[in-house]
Amino acid sequence: MSKRRHRDSIRALLAKIPILTYHKIENRREVGINALPPEHFQAQLACLQELGYTTITFHDLLDSPELPEKAVILTFDDGYASVYEHALPLMQPYGFRGVVYAVGRFIGRWNDWDANLGGIRFRHMDRRQLRELADAGWEVGAHSLTHRALSWLDETSLHREIFGSRDLLADVAGRMPTSFAYPFGMHHLRVREMVKAAGFAFACGGINSAAEAVDPLQLRRVPVYQFEGLSAYRKKLRIAGLPRLEYLKLRILSWPAVLTPLYQKRFRRELFLEMEGMPGVYSNNSND
Repeated sequence: MSKRRHRDSIRALLAKIPILTYHKIENRREVGINALPPEHFQAQLACLQELGYTTITFHDLLDSPELPEKAVILTFDDGYASVYEHALPLMQPYGFRGVVYAVGRFIGRWNDWDANLGGIRFRHMDRRQLRELADAGWEVGAHSLTHRALSWLDETSLHREIFGSRDLLADVAGRMPTSFAYPFGMHHLRVREMVKAAGFAFACGGINSAAEAVDPLQLRRVPVYQFEGLSAYRKKLRIAGLPRLEYLKLRILSWPAVLTPLYQKRFRRELFLEMEGMPGVYSNNSND
């Protein structure tokens, strides 16, 4: 394996690499804007190829001896099964790979952590599917154990969510995860320090993350929504010059995400208590 890049070199690279956020790639509709039809996704992949982009992962940033001149990172939050069913086969002909952020305790389960308006539920990838992605060159990153707002948790629960998801995903993918995605894009200094202590080199927020895009522990990502055309998609790739109106639009569209943690506290408390008692790789007796 090649020598890992210096931190300053990585910061310089990150300043030039757009990071996009997807969730579901499927035709099923939801009361929301995060389910992207496969045909729209394929058009975006063709657009990336036409513009000369090559996908990379955060693993590549650390270890690959050479990186493409025009790199882009495609991230998929929550680890939905539709990413395995649709995104993977659509990306393979282009030689593209992605970064999938799995919710540890919901692997292979329905997304009952979410509000699921209209009673529409979506299934998360199981261990076999995640391992196949890892074997295909994808990065399997951590997205906590239960997808709660980490900045609202006490120290013990925060440690469990971050270190526990790290250990569980390492067991699933066969490799220690390099990057972490904050649920709902919510984080503060205490959360970032815990993520760093767990050994993550990178951590992703959302469009509202610090404008200092070169901070590896609070990377800004640009979300992709189902109703947007290719003109809007091309704007998302302009990391150094995202138009102000586009930025404001994306911030407005992202704000409803903060309502889900409130829903969880009111209606999902028993589910998360059950999750905290589940056996797994992680133990409270960890030496970390």
